[in-house]
Amino acid sequence: MRTKLSLMALVLGAAACGGDEPGRVETSGAVVDVVVTSPGRASAMATYAAEVTSERSVDVATRMSGTVREVHVELGTTVRAGDRLISLDAADVDARVEAARAAFALAEKNHGRIDRLAAAGAASTQELDRSSAGLEAARSTLAEAEAQEAYAVVRAPFDGVVTARRIDAGDLANPGVPLLSMVDPDTIKIVADLPGHLVGSLQPGAQVEIEIVGGGGPVAARVTRVVPALVSQGRTFRVEARPEQPLPGAYPGAYARLAVASGGAGSSWIPEDAVVERGQLRGVFVVEGDTLRLRWVRLGARRAGAVELLAGPGFGDELRIVRRPGVALVDGLPVGTVREEAWILGAAAAVGGTR
Repeated sequence: MRTKLSLMALVLGAAACGGDEPGRVETSGAVVDVVVTSPGRASAMATYAAEVTSERSVDVATRMSGTVREVHVELGTTVRAGDRLISLDAADVDARVEAARAAFALAEKNHGRIDRLAAAGAASTQELDRSSAGLEAARSTLAEAEAQEAYAVVRAPFDGVVTARRIDAGDLANPGVPLLSMVDPDTIKIVADLPGHLVGSLQPGAQVEIEIVGGGGPVAARVTRVVPALVSQGRTFRVEARPEQPLPGAYPGAYARLAVASGGAGSSWIPEDAVVERGQLRGVFVVEGDTLRLRWVRLGARRAGAVELLAGPGFGDELRIVRRPGVALVDGLPVGTVREEAWILGAAAAVGGTR
């Protein structure tokens, strides 16, 4: 019995002495071919508060006074250009239109009679001129009445979404007083007031990053407009940017962040497809000499197929990280062919070159 316990102690002691890192297994000596790349470095970014707005937004009002008969839209309704938004009670306008049509018909009939008499020599030129003038006056009165009738229906000026409703059926609408608000969601932009020391460092077309507060990760954007004048209060200037891809949660009025390059040292980034997981640990395979090594790392933010590298042993521009490691890769394997693959923050492009 004592002999069996001694043998078990020897076995356990030998296992405890095997201090290999997690995930390492004995290799069979098989040579592996790998694709590698080097870490990329992103410029240091400074982040500023911003707001989502739209290139096309409008407060919709009427050009005539009247009682609201019906509101055809609700908050959030998507409309097309020309769709009815609000109808006013226009009984008095309709009556004027009918009266103007009757007057025009009478003037047209009278002018026709005078014209025939003038052709037969039975009416003077003066009488013909008066009838022509009367006909044009009746036509203008009818056109004005019909225009007023058209104003009784408020229509959408462009394709968009109703973002505010300030009136209900039965309310009195007055000219120039906003009844609804609309925006065009296809012309979303980000507006930020930046500190004055950045004036001159940003120009239209400059690359920036925008992120919706509470939304997804940051996306690339381009500066579309810079107002190169400081606001006296706060010493800031305004910058507008448009996202280069759909931005989830980007609704007018939403809070956002705008990040611009600050000129600092920046941080290192690696392809997201190079990361391997071993339980709660994260690591990458690297080529050291002719051997494959698994190195544990600490990661940060993720964006567009890339992940920020916060800590890891021996990282530098000369580091060769294995892309898309298969499940068969283990620490310590001998390396055969190594193909370099160029990569810039998630945008990979294979280039020629093998070792």
